[in-house]
Amino acid sequence: MPIWPSAPSPILDRARQLHREETGVESTQVADCPGTWLVMGEHVDYAGGITLVAQVSQRVAVAFSPRRDDLIKVTTQSTTLEGTGTTTEEISLGAIEERATNQRLVDHQCGLVAERLGGIVWTMIHRQLLSRDTSGMDVTVVNDIPADAGLGAIASTEAAFALALLGSAEDCDEAPLRARLAEVCAQAAEAFSPAPALRSRYTAALRGTAGQVAVINYADGSVTQAPHPASAGMRVFAVIGPEADVDQTSAIQGRRRFLDAACRAFGTESLRLLPDAPTRVLDWLRAVHKVHGAEGQPTLDQAASWLTFDQEETGRAEQLSRSLRSRRVEDLWSLMAESQAGLESYGLNAQPDLVKLILVRGAAGARAAVAGMSAAVIAGVDKRHAGNFSADLSADGFTLVDLGIGSPAQVG
Repeated sequence: MPIWPSAPSPILDRARQLHREETGVESTQVADCPGTWLVMGEHVDYAGGITLVAQVSQRVAVAFSPRRDDLIKVTTQSTTLEGTGTTTEEISLGAIEERATNQRLVDHQCGLVAERLGGIVWTMIHRQLLSRDTSGMDVTVVNDIPADAGLGAIASTEAAFALALLGSAEDCDEAPLRARLAEVCAQAAEAFSPAPALRSRYTAALRGTAGQVAVINYADGSVTQAPHPASAGMRVFAVIGPEADVDQTSAIQGRRRFLDAACRAFGTESLRLLPDAPTRVLDWLRAVHKVHGAEGQPTLDQAASWLTFDQEETGRAEQLSRSLRSRRVEDLWSLMAESQAGLESYGLNAQPDLVKLILVRGAAGARAAVAGMSAAVIAGVDKRHAGNFSADLSADGFTLVDLGIGSPAQVG
């Protein structure tokens, strides 16, 4: 049965041991971080909306030690259904500096993970969190988070690495430093990744509470907590679909460019802070079409549907946070259904056929894990039926990941 395997031993211990085997020295510091389940609102993260994110039990650990040169050398051991696989990548801090200066993105010959972690070092240096004399590093990553499940494995790796780099700080467990680290990770991801960054993942992984859902409101920057639905007799699974690669990066980035342009036009950080935003933004876009033409701009109908989705999804996320706090977990499933329909109307690949199959197999609710960026679907199932559910989907050939309940990033 293709059920994602549970961790064979504590992940921090495995990271220390692998680092010792690969480099011959003890790690300077090690930290681990949970994967994240995007409960709702991930596509309004950038629009200043409300995003709900839960930690999952699958984790990634990162160990590092300094080098004498300026190389960031990353060894990654990843759990798979067949066992473990190991890869090695490297990039120099000089190359990272050049790419940041010239705004050139990932060169896959050097490796995605090495560049992303090098970007963390570069950003922390420029945010005065690390010394400008910082040298290269040997970095060891042990990853139990499935790559195709929409659980943010690379974001968790970045958060764990950033935390490990400051793991000796006395205030590494305090909210102000963790908030700053989340900002650093999001900023580095924007600069060093071609994929759209979800800043809420870093916030939930670093600042969340064990057994809770992080409610991140970008209107005021608040981070609060709500009860996890798994505490109410439910189990939550990620069901990995048959499509190995779902990439609508350009479509998502197009929506973000439109939001950026509208915010600049009205001098606001977020359209959510702009009174009567949909009407005013559409009037502005109509004027842009008239003066500059429609080339490179969304149509009025497209823009209207995007703005409507942003408002409605933020409203659903706000309603869900209230329902979870009131222990009305049953509201989650109807809101998930509304959100799933909204994602499909939003024009992203929300895996509608897999969602329908999962509901037929007995799930109480289902929703795309990250529409447009993953083929996985998140399913909530009554604990009494979870065994039959997982057996049926496994027989259908899908891979299931029992998400469990996670805990925030920690220094080992």
